[in-house]
Amino acid sequence: MMEVLTPFGELKSRWEKLQKKLGHRNLDGALIMENADLFYFAGSVQNGFLFIPAEGEPLFLVRKDLERARRESSLPHIIPLDSTRNLLSLLQENGYSLKRVGLELDVISAKDFWHWQKILGPDLVDISREIKQVRSIKSPYEIQLLRETGRRNSLVYAGIQEVIKPGLKDFQLAAEMERLARYQGHLGLIRFRGLNQELFYGQVLVGPAGAIPTPYDTPLGGGGLSPYFPQSVSGAVIAPNQPISIDFTGNYLGYIVDQTRVFSIGPLPFPLQRAFQVSLEIQDMAVREGKPGKNAADIYQEACSLADQEGLAENFMGYRQPVSFIGHGVGLELNEMPVIARGFNLTLEEGMVFALEPKFVFPGLGAVGIENTFLVTPGGLERLSTGPDDLVEIPETS
Repeated sequence: MMEVLTPFGELKSRWEKLQKKLGHRNLDGALIMENADLFYFAGSVQNGFLFIPAEGEPLFLVRKDLERARRESSLPHIIPLDSTRNLLSLLQENGYSLKRVGLELDVISAKDFWHWQKILGPDLVDISREIKQVRSIKSPYEIQLLRETGRRNSLVYAGIQEVIKPGLKDFQLAAEMERLARYQGHLGLIRFRGLNQELFYGQVLVGPAGAIPTPYDTPLGGGGLSPYFPQSVSGAVIAPNQPISIDFTGNYLGYIVDQTRVFSIGPLPFPLQRAFQVSLEIQDMAVREGKPGKNAADIYQEACSLADQEGLAENFMGYRQPVSFIGHGVGLELNEMPVIARGFNLTLEEGMVFALEPKFVFPGLGAVGIENTFLVTPGGLERLSTGPDDLVEIPETS
């Protein structure tokens, strides 16, 4: 498989955007250490710390592995770091001032925060929101990678239909999805920012098991194979006239495309068929409305209104325990900005990418819905996840 290295011009554009925000907050710089952010700004996740000054070029201080960091990253200034105790002196020796520094406090533990206070001083500021804002606008380079991810993920969905048959267990179906994805070059990792945010490829939900709620902030869950990881496959067996919901995240080049399709052997019960059609209507509404300048919270409210008009409000986005969003930004991580959610008053901008997932849950029956990943363009939403949206009905064999 092809190794994709981030071009220098791409990295430069990214750190310059962050530098503008550092200047607005009167910061001397930002110390980046979270893997997705390291990859975004340095092009490598080797064990180290990237210092982005308010002005000038960044310095990547690497503990392990220095040679790989220099091979993977196009940054011109990459030096070894033997201990974090020496980080401040190394930065000062290279001409950097560190009186007021930004950190990714949304992911750094309190213990690490105290550690960095001892090293850098007390004036440490959270810049996680600024980083998320910069990352929310995808460049043409990133969009190209997302399009390729969408293309490969569609091939995985196209190949899974012939595998589905009565008697197959949900984890066996999941294994087939994972096999097909690996053959397309799936990296085997879905980055999910935040404490206790966990995911393995996605969710394969069969029949009534698809309606089992989970502790995670997702509309669908599944029982899981153990209380240790209470989501997705649970050992449910595929049977005729039951929904098979496959929510699968493609990550082939570092960038994630999120997608859901529903299958069944024979026809589904009418309430599920009807709810699936409503999910398509909600998606159509979002495609019409999702243009630059649109408030994300307004799209969420319009989606809820459509579900309510069809008498499906209590089933929408989780039965009686709904999540308060229908869409989430995707990129290097699964939960980026923008969020299409209640009270999330963010204006859509050209270059934003998000997954839209209107879904319905029916206890005793299962779950249905659609999910696609979209790019905000001047003319509206462009779909990055390809393939038909249809509810795929597989004929019963005698």
